[in-house]
This record gives sequence, structure tokens and C-alpha cells, in this order.
Amino acid sequence: MNRTLRNVALLSAAGLSLAGSASAFGAATGSGATFPAIAYQTWCSDSGACSYTGVGSGSGIKALAAKTVDFAGSDVIMSDAQVATFGGANVTYIPTLYGAISIPVHVSGVTGNKVKIDGSTLGDIFSGAITTWNDAKITKTNKGIKFPASPITVCVRSDASGTSGNFSNYLSKVSASYKAKVSSGGQNQTPAWTAPALQSASGNAGVANCVNSNDNAIGYVDLGDAIRAGLQTNVVAVGEKRIVKGKGRVMQYVLPSTKTIQLGGTPTAAQNAKIKAGDLKMDFTASPNSGSYPITTTTFILVRAGMPNNGAVSAALSYFLGKTAQSKLESLGFVALSGQLRTGANKALANLG
Repeated sequence: MNRTLRNVALLSAAGLSLAGSASAFGAATGSGATFPAIAYQTWCSDSGACSYTGVGSGSGIKALAAKTVDFAGSDVIMSDAQVATFGGANVTYIPTLYGAISIPVHVSGVTGNKVKIDGSTLGDIFSGAITTWNDAKITKTNKGIKFPASPITVCVRSDASGTSGNFSNYLSKVSASYKAKVSSGGQNQTPAWTAPALQSASGNAGVANCVNSNDNAIGYVDLGDAIRAGLQTNVVAVGEKRIVKGKGRVMQYVLPSTKTIQLGGTPTAAQNAKIKAGDLKMDFTASPNSGSYPITTTTFILVRAGMPNNGAVSAALSYFLGKTAQSKLESLGFVALSGQLRTGANKALANLG
């Protein structure tokens, strides 16, 4: 294991141990998305300004609605039903980082980042339209790789999850079978998965463990958790058709990396207009940007107006968005916010109620 990956593993262990003790010295408490949990736990520990527990976006939103935490972490925009639980109270979304939903696989006889799967085929796998690894839609884009004639074990989240929401949102954009059989669109936090050989687990780390523990498995987890689970050499290059100058519309197969996540999180002209207008609820999946990783996402801290500890939340978030905290993200499997979105996040922070 190289030094960077060793540091990621050590930070992960530290984050888990700090989660239970941070409340002793942290001024603000938060819970929610497991996707950015290692970053939030590291930042809370470094700053001494907060504590954070990764329990899933849905549970974090419930806790903030019940006022049992000062802030919530969520990878998705709240549904109308979730908004209703706040009784009309305003909730501010503050993005904190960019990440990637990676697609790790554990296939007998297949090693390395060699597998290429386009979005439509991924949708077929998670909807159950494709059930074995030697299906023609998989083999035709993976010449030279011998896939077994084995059932595909599909590892998914058991809890209401922002990672599921963003992955489902992406698949509903690129896969007709997924849209017809599982989800018609939007950030569905609890998709009714229809793949036949299904296994569910709690949290991104649980899904990563599911992939590691089962032969011929596939799952979806944030890149950081894939790295910490030792799956960094077994993530899929995801295919998306893009307009490339001089070539027209071509299929690009892209692995998640700092560069490709940055490209995925680069706002389009329409998104920049939204940011300038103060709307930070961004969806970066299926980006049209050439060379970008197709399942790039951002994640949010949700702050409820009028909470008594919002001053402490503001202090914590000022650290989260600062240069020191943002500079640590790459070692944790994430990417710092772009200038446009970071500027918008700081403006929202300045106006917290």
C-alpha cells in the first residue's frame, strides 16, 4: 500500500474512534450522510468545533427535523415529504466538497481497473435486465477479459441514502430499463431494486464490504470508501457519450480521479447562473463535460433557521470551507469545491439565520 492510501486508512480508523468522543469537545453536533463522513469527522477533530456521526442522509434529515442535532449531512435534495417534517422552517443547503460514486467489482479471474461499463448497462445490471457477467452487453466493451458465466451479486444500501439517491438519479438519466423498472427519475433515496441476486448493507462502508465479501459482486460507494476497503484497483471505468471537439459524439470510459471529478464538478453555464442566483442545490451526475467522471456528486450540510446553536454551526462550516480543510480532501478520496460553488457556499454561510 502506498503512503497516500496508508494515510487514508489511518484517517478512517481515527475518524471512527473520534466519532464517539468528539461531542465531549465539539460545540456543534451533526449526523447524516456516510458519503462525506470521514471528511467531516476529520475536520471536526482538527477544528474542535463539532462532532459528526455517519448514519445515512435520511436519518440525518430526521434528526435535524426533530432538533436532536445542530446540522445534518445530506447528499441529496430533500423530498417534499422530508421538507414537510420541518414545519415550514427554512433549511439552507451548503455544499462542502466534490466526490465520486465509484462502481467497485469483485469478479472471479478479473483484476485491475480494466472493466468498462456504460451507464445503460449499469442500469440493466441494477434493474435485473442483465443477471450474469458474461452477458453480451458487458463482454462487447471488454475485449480480452474473460468473464465467468456467473450470477451478478448486486450490493446496495439498506438505509435511506443520499448515495443511493444520486446513483439512482444518474441511472434514471441513462438507462431506459432502470427508469421503467426501478425509478422514474429524481434522487430516490430508497430505490426498489429489482436485481435478482441482491444483498443490502448499511452505509457506504457496508456496501464496500459486501463487494469484498462476495464473488462476482458489484456495488456503488464513494471513492474514499472504495479506497479504504482496498477496492481502488477494482473500480469500473464508466461510459458516457459526450461531444468531443473534432470527433463529434463519442463514448468516453472514465475512471474516478482528482482530475475527472474536478471536471465533473465544473458547473455548466446554466449551473453557474443558478449559483449566482443563490441556488446551490446542484446535480452534477451525467455531466456533459468531456473527460469528466459521469457519477460526480457534491454533498451538503443542512442548517435549520432559528436553531439556538447556529453560531457554533457557522464556526464549524467556516472551517469546513477554509483552505486548510479543503486542502485535506484529496488524501481522503474527495476533491475541493470549485471557485464558483465555494464562493456561493461562503455567501450562504454568511446569511445563515
